[in-house]
Amino acid sequence: MSKILLVDDVELFLELEKSLLVELGHEIFTAMSGEEVLERIDSISPDLILLDLYMSGIDGDEVCRRLRKTAKWKALPIVMVTAAGRRNEVEKCLQSGCDDYVTKPVSKQELIEKVQRLLGKVKARKAPRETVGLPVHLECEAWSGTVWARDISRNGIFLETTIEFKINDIVNVTLDLPGDRQMLLIGKVARLATEDEGGCGIYIVHHEPEGEPFATVVDAVTGSSGSGPVEMRDELKKLQDQKQRLESDGEHLRTRIRELEEENLEFANQLVKIEDVNNNLTNLYVASSRLHSVLNQDQVVAIIKEIIINFVGAEKFALLMRPKDTAGLDFLTGEGFDEEEFPQNITIEENEIFRKVIEEKDIYLIAGSVIEGSDDPLKPLAAIPLVIHGEVTGLLVIYRLLVQKEKFEAIDYQLFSMMAEHAATAIFSSSLYEESERKRETYRGVMDLLLK
Repeated sequence: MSKILLVDDVELFLELEKSLLVELGHEIFTAMSGEEVLERIDSISPDLILLDLYMSGIDGDEVCRRLRKTAKWKALPIVMVTAAGRRNEVEKCLQSGCDDYVTKPVSKQELIEKVQRLLGKVKARKAPRETVGLPVHLECEAWSGTVWARDISRNGIFLETTIEFKINDIVNVTLDLPGDRQMLLIGKVARLATEDEGGCGIYIVHHEPEGEPFATVVDAVTGSSGSGPVEMRDELKKLQDQKQRLESDGEHLRTRIRELEEENLEFANQLVKIEDVNNNLTNLYVASSRLHSVLNQDQVVAIIKEIIINFVGAEKFALLMRPKDTAGLDFLTGEGFDEEEFPQNITIEENEIFRKVIEEKDIYLIAGSVIEGSDDPLKPLAAIPLVIHGEVTGLLVIYRLLVQKEKFEAIDYQLFSMMAEHAATAIFSSSLYEESERKRETYRGVMDLLLK
């Protein structure tokens, strides 16, 4: 049994990560700040740390950097947790000395695989290596140029090179794909070959674009490769000599290959979406359990904000309540707006988006790009109604997303619907509880007067 230390300044995420890892049988410890990690690590003596990148106080990358400076924790497996998995965040994590990373909301399968790999529980290579022979562009701190890839799998690539790397050196590898496309792989040197082999094995930590599953790319590359580096180089030379003659005859074949690639990519994306739905259901179950465990309205609102930031991935939003028998929306809470920037009351009839959402009791999602976001309180990216007993009691309004996303998809609609149902119920329950408490206090005051 191994000791795993979970570090996050959001208690909700600590509960979620514990729920994902508890079935592995490890001993789980938690900390809510970088300072607490540095203070308690010697007493806990963990075998692995799951460390949030951005925290109040000392950030995760600085914690990692300090641990790597000590002999005792220099080789401690560290998995960093990021909010969006952007390239600059991944590079920041790797440069601090972490071994791998996962993004929020955390995928159970991905987390377990990476934890088990770093703890040495996975002895055999799960992803088979396919022999290839193709040129790739390699970029590292000391060198940049073209090398040959000897084999590739769904989590690694072996490069033939005379460059003297060290274990855990960070490298960028660029693959050329069909259709004049490219894929960037960010990885760490995981294996140094013998003198006879002449090269190094790279463990792939991150790839871009993320929208294209790396497994599909591996299938495309290996499906058209030759028997090895030498054979492929000879074949490439022959193809270059015959290019003019084959251009016309091969056009129909290339068109069909592109169609098959698109079909395979669409199928792979469907599988990814199914996994996303399962992850969202798991995350929402954990979050909603905590949401419905409290009745104090301030606590309820605080938990809703955590869910919106960490699970929805919104960095700018507002929660608007609709008082009974009124024609306006009152600002209850929000994130990302400066003081006095958001109006305290919005007349429903004066805003077409809000009016339509309330009348139809349905979610509004902007049809175009969501990358730029919105700074106008009256022009949101999304407006989600909070409905109780067939009446809209409020709106959750989103203006900017933290996660990298081109546009809203069907999975977002499902996530918003489930989240709004839990939020509306929790707010309604807390309102009833507070009203009941006020009446109880009033009744107690009256009885005290009568009994005097």
